[in-house]
Amino acid sequence: MKKSLSVIVSAAMAVTLFSSVALGATGAKSSADFSDLSGLDAGTKAKFDAMISAGIFDGVSNGVFGLHDKMNRAQFAKVAALIFGLKVDSTLQVSSFSDVSSSDPANGYALPYIEALKAANLTDGFGQGTYNPAGEVTKEQLAAFLIRGLSKDAQAKGTTGVNDNTVSSWAKGYAALAIQLNLLSNQTDGTFGGIQPATRDLLVTSSYAAKQQFVPGSISSGQHSEIHAEDLKAYSLPGGSQAQVKSVLQEKTTDGWRVGTVVKLTNSSNSTIRVPDYELRVRTSDGTDYTLVPSASNARSILPQSDVTLSYMTDINVKSDVSLTDVLWIDVDTKVYPKQETLLADSPVGSIVWRGNDAVINDASLMGEWGATFSIPGVTSSLKYSATSLSKQFSGQSPTYIVQVKVQNSGSYAETIPDFTLSGKSNGQSFIGKRVEESPITLNAGEQKYIHFAVTTEASTQLNAFYVLTPESFLKQGQTTTLQYYTGRIGFGLPANGGTETSTVPSGGNYTFGTPMVFEQGNEFINPNLAVSLEELHVTNNEETGNKTGLAKFKLVNKGDKPIPVPALAADLTGKDGFTYTGSRQTLGTSDIAPGTGVVVSYGYTIPTTDQSDQYKLNVQGVLAGASQGQTGYKSTIASYTVSTQSDNDHNNVSLYPFKLNFKSWTLSQLTITTPSLSYSYKLNLDLDITRDPEVLVDNNFSKLKFELVDGSGSSLGSSSFPFSGTNRLVSGSQSLSFSNLTQNQVQNNVSIRVYESVTTPNGDMDRFITELK
Repeated sequence: MKKSLSVIVSAAMAVTLFSSVALGATGAKSSADFSDLSGLDAGTKAKFDAMISAGIFDGVSNGVFGLHDKMNRAQFAKVAALIFGLKVDSTLQVSSFSDVSSSDPANGYALPYIEALKAANLTDGFGQGTYNPAGEVTKEQLAAFLIRGLSKDAQAKGTTGVNDNTVSSWAKGYAALAIQLNLLSNQTDGTFGGIQPATRDLLVTSSYAAKQQFVPGSISSGQHSEIHAEDLKAYSLPGGSQAQVKSVLQEKTTDGWRVGTVVKLTNSSNSTIRVPDYELRVRTSDGTDYTLVPSASNARSILPQSDVTLSYMTDINVKSDVSLTDVLWIDVDTKVYPKQETLLADSPVGSIVWRGNDAVINDASLMGEWGATFSIPGVTSSLKYSATSLSKQFSGQSPTYIVQVKVQNSGSYAETIPDFTLSGKSNGQSFIGKRVEESPITLNAGEQKYIHFAVTTEASTQLNAFYVLTPESFLKQGQTTTLQYYTGRIGFGLPANGGTETSTVPSGGNYTFGTPMVFEQGNEFINPNLAVSLEELHVTNNEETGNKTGLAKFKLVNKGDKPIPVPALAADLTGKDGFTYTGSRQTLGTSDIAPGTGVVVSYGYTIPTTDQSDQYKLNVQGVLAGASQGQTGYKSTIASYTVSTQSDNDHNNVSLYPFKLNFKSWTLSQLTITTPSLSYSYKLNLDLDITRDPEVLVDNNFSKLKFELVDGSGSSLGSSSFPFSGTNRLVSGSQSLSFSNLTQNQVQNNVSIRVYESVTTPNGDMDRFITELK
C-alpha cells in the first residue's frame, strides 16, 4: 500500500467513514437495538448511543451492529463527511477518481462523500488518481485522518513520533498525537498496531472523541472553503449573439484614467454570425458616458456554438476620481439626421471594476482563506484550484514567493489550464507574478496536477494576500505592439503562520534510514517506478574552515523496466533554531538509471558551528524551471521528514554508502628523495576491507576518500584523494598510498592521518570528516 500524505488523507478519509452503509436508516436507534452491543460497559454504550442516534452509524444487518467488522474506505468517506460537517453535493454523478463510479453497486453511494472530502482538502486519494473505495482502513491511517480533520496536522508534524515498529515511519507523529489527545490508545501488548485494519468499534469510539474536540466551521469556513465569484448577467443582442462583461479596468495614468473592458459574445445558433458593430460605452456615477474604442485584434465573426472575447479601451482625461457604474451597448444609426441612438443593453459593473496596482478586494465573499477552492472568474470550466504550499526563496537580493496550486478536473472531458497568474498584495503595492510552467498543461477528466507561481517582491515587503489575475490585451489601430494588463476579482490570504504551508506534502515524522520516501501525490518530479531513500546524514566539524560539514546520501533505485532519468531534486535542512541550509548536489556522471539498478546522489551542506542540532527537518524538493538566467531554478517541496544525524564512525566501521569500510591496519613510513636538494615523501601501507551494496552503481564522479597528513601541532602537511572506481581506485586488501605534495621538506614527528569523504559539487569539494588514524 502506498503511504503518501495523499494516501494518509484518503486512507484517513476512509477512516472517518466509519459509518456503515446504513446511514440513512429511519427512526431513532440506540445500542439496545443491536445484540452484539449488549456486553459493552455503560461509558462505551453512551458513546455508541451518541453516534447511532446522530445517524452517523447503523448496523450491518437487522439487529447486528458488526462490532468487530472492518470498514472500507467508501464507508469511511461517508462518516468523515458527517463528522466534520462537510458540504455534500448529492447530485454528483462523476468522480475525480478513476475507480469511483456512481454505478458501482457496492460503493457508488459514497461518490458525493468522497468528493466532499477531496474538496475539503482532506484527501488526495490513494495514488495515481484512484481512491480505492473497497480498501481497508488501517489504525495509523485512521489516526492521520482524525488529526487532519481536527486541523492539527502541523502539530503532528512537530510531535516526536512513537518508538514503535508496528507504525509506519510516516505515521509515527500522527499516532503519538492521537494518543496524546485520547483519540486512540495502544493495544494490550503496549504497541499501537498501526498497520492493522481498524474495526468498527475502534472507529466509533475514536470518531466520538474526535467529534467532541471538533470546532464546527473550522474546516468549511477556513482553508477548505470555496470562493464564489458570480458571473454577470448575459444580454441578448440583435443579430443572434449574447453579450456578457468579463472584466473592467480603471487604471490611473499621468493624464487621468485608462479604462478597458473585455466582453464575451456567444453564438448559440448553428450558423456563423458577424460581430455587430455596436458602440460600447462606460457610464460614470455622475451620468457621463465615454465611448470605448475596439481593439484592432478583435474578431470579426463568431462560429456556430462558439464565443469570442472582444477588447475595448479609452483614456479619460479627468484628474479627479471617477466611479464607473455601467457598460452600455448602443446601436448608433448614422444614416439619419440627427443620428439616432438605441440602448440595447445596460450591464451594471461597479462591483467588478479593477483599479490596477491600486486594486483592493474589499468584498469578504471574494476573499478566501489559504487553501480555499476557486474557479477562474469569467471562464466556463470544470477546473478547480486551491493553493497548497508556499515557500520563500531568493533571486539575488529579492525574495520570491513560490505558490503551489493544485488543479483538479471534476468534469467529464479534458481541459487545458487557462492563462492566469497570481499577484502578491501588500499595503499600497501589488507584485504581479508569473506561472513557472510555461508550456500548456492539459488535465484529463478526474485528473489532478500542480502548477506553480513565482511572485518576486521587494526585500522589506510584507504580503497579506494573493490575488487571482487574468491577462488582457488591447491593440490600437495602426500599431503592432499590444498593451498588456491584468484584471482580477478574487483572492486568498496567506497561511496562518504567514510562511510555508505544507498541508499536502507527505510527512513521516522521524525518518528511518533506508526506507522509501513518500512524495506528494501528483508531483511531476519522481517517476512512480523510482524508489528514493535517505541512506546517510552526517554532520561533522570542519576545523580547516571553521564550520560544520553536512553530507546527505540518497539512493535512487529504478524498479521499472526502462531507464529513468535522474530527477532534478534539491534537499534543504532546517535546524532546531529555524535556520535553513541548502544542499549543494554532487556533480553526477550519469543522467539515466538503468532498470534494476540504483545510483547514489549526495548533497553537501555548510553549517555554522553555532548550530547544535542533532535533528533536522529535511525538505526534498523538485527543481522547477523559470528562475532568472544564471540562477538556480525555483523549488517545490514534495516530501518532508524529521531526520536525526548519524554518529561518527570509528575506523573499524565506516559507512560511506554504498560502501562499508574497515581500516584493519596501517603504517606510515617516510621516504627521502635525493635530488639537487633533499625532499621527503610519505607512504601509507593500508589494509582495508571494502564491502558494497551490489544494487548501486558508482562512476568516476562518486565520492573519493581523502587522506590528510597532519603533524603534531595540527598543521596539514599535504593530502591525497583516492577514488572507488577507475584508475588508482581503492580495493579490499593491502595497498600502498603515496603522499608527495608536502608543504614542508623536512621530516615531521607524530604525524597522523585524517580521513575524509570528499564530494565534488558545483560549489567546490565538500569534505566530511570520518576518522583519524594515529
